[in-house]
Amino acid sequence: MTDTDLTLSEKLYDYYDKARTIASVALHVLPYGKFSFGTETVRGVPLRVFKTLPPALGTYYATFFEQHRDKEWLVYEEDRLTFGQVQSQYEAVGAELFENPVFNVRPGDRVGICMRNYPELLVSFLAITAAGGVAIPLNAMWGTEELHYAIKDADCSVLIGDPERLNLCQPFLTQLGLKTILVRSRQVNVVVTARVDALWEDVLVAGAARVRAAPENVVARTSQISADDEAMIMYTSGSTGFPKGVVHTQRSVGTAMKIGELQSIAMPSVDPVALMAVPLFHITALCPVGLMSIPQGSKIIMMRKWDAGKGLKVIEEESVTNFTGVPTMMIDLMKHPDFDPAKLSSLKNVMAGGAPVPPSQVSAMRKKSKKISSGQGYGLTETMALGTVNRGADYISHPTSCGKPIPLMVDIAIIDPATKQKVLDGERGEVCIKGAMIMKGYNNLPQKTEEAIDENGYFHSGDIGKMEGGFVYILDRMKDLIIRGGENIDCSEVEAAIVSHPAVRECSVFGLPDERLGEVVGAAIWITDETVTGEELNAYAGKALAKFKVPLPVNIFLHRNELPKGATGKLDKKGMRETYGKVVEQRPKRSRL
Repeated sequence: MTDTDLTLSEKLYDYYDKARTIASVALHVLPYGKFSFGTETVRGVPLRVFKTLPPALGTYYATFFEQHRDKEWLVYEEDRLTFGQVQSQYEAVGAELFENPVFNVRPGDRVGICMRNYPELLVSFLAITAAGGVAIPLNAMWGTEELHYAIKDADCSVLIGDPERLNLCQPFLTQLGLKTILVRSRQVNVVVTARVDALWEDVLVAGAARVRAAPENVVARTSQISADDEAMIMYTSGSTGFPKGVVHTQRSVGTAMKIGELQSIAMPSVDPVALMAVPLFHITALCPVGLMSIPQGSKIIMMRKWDAGKGLKVIEEESVTNFTGVPTMMIDLMKHPDFDPAKLSSLKNVMAGGAPVPPSQVSAMRKKSKKISSGQGYGLTETMALGTVNRGADYISHPTSCGKPIPLMVDIAIIDPATKQKVLDGERGEVCIKGAMIMKGYNNLPQKTEEAIDENGYFHSGDIGKMEGGFVYILDRMKDLIIRGGENIDCSEVEAAIVSHPAVRECSVFGLPDERLGEVVGAAIWITDETVTGEELNAYAGKALAKFKVPLPVNIFLHRNELPKGATGKLDKKGMRETYGKVVEQRPKRSRL
């Protein structure tokens, strides 16, 4: 039996699970059901939409915050907030933003949020979007220059931030006419040098008084919102260029949440608890973990930043049932010195996203605990992190696939970039996604928007992939594809071959410049055994790959510690390609192999 073979019990459970899921959902999607859908023209394109989704997020939020009022929602260190407490807070913040002339926020105005993973980030997001503003979750790892660019590009009128981030923004606050709200003002060891117009705790008090005095204003603001009003701008990581502002609407954000609600019907869980270890300025944390937890009634355990040892401790102490993160986080957990399957006894679902999962990791997770349902998904900021999902038995039997399109609401086509036509099953092309959760466009970039979304409403992801038997396989980024002497090489295939070596902890494969071939394969590898050499890894990969795909020893760069990563925990492939590309360029010509 191989690692991808299912046992009889796994096959039987898979049949049962799928039959139960279909039965659970069937009645709800019928006409007049809770998840009934129809067709509506959105920006000139007919799209399938949920007929029962309210046009305003505030209306949708309120349903669940009232339903789960007494349940804990946000847990951060010593802070524990119930759904009811958060609802009171976000209504208060919304009232102060829109009714206090100091802030003077109007419908459609942009409000920046810049802080680490604190409860105030989610409260701010809810407050802004529920009241008809546009929330801008900013990358907390950016410096002054990047923050200045994004805040100016988004035309923010108010900025809500923690001490470190407001200090970084101080040089341009006056220039851009920004009003500021400071959260965590009592944070130790941080002297606030930025101009502060209000403290978070004062905003809560003043806003609560406004809500008590005129609760009808909360309803009035919501009633003026339409489904196609803008709700959020999230800036891309910039891995393929300067960050672009991805604009989402009340409808696209609400559709993503509605899919989360449908998921809770299809896969019910008693007292779900999710670990949030990815930064909230990343769509993986904001949507699948943060926003989807609202209709699901799931508690969220927030981590300020990722630490595998603390993660293991939190999972055990808080009885975490669901964990979503990037693949490197899963590896960190399994290889941590304190790892013990008993500490993960509460875990039911482990999902990976943001990067391809090596097949060897699928096997490793299965061996660690067969009771945990592992999986991975595929989506982008432009699609609210939604696209495909691969879980359970499908994940075991198709470990190199990111799964099938999410049923009912997501359509995926593989399109030939040259002919703009759909390709046949099994053929390569660009992965294109269509659905009501797709972005409105890129902020201030109409040409980029036109390039990204075609006349049929498909968002062109820039990822090369194929679809076989309904399963989608991501092969590479169009811009990351290595073309060696006319031969296309998928980085993910090479990475999967190398990372299966027992001494390899992480691997990133990228193209390196070559005078004769144009590009050759390069690899940065974190090894846990210092006796392992580039020659050994070259020979190991050569057993699974064609010779032209294998990086030569001279182009294998060994690390004794983890590889460079971006703020979201994904490997910084672009940075490593640039770094080692310069190394290759500086070699004597005869050494450029």
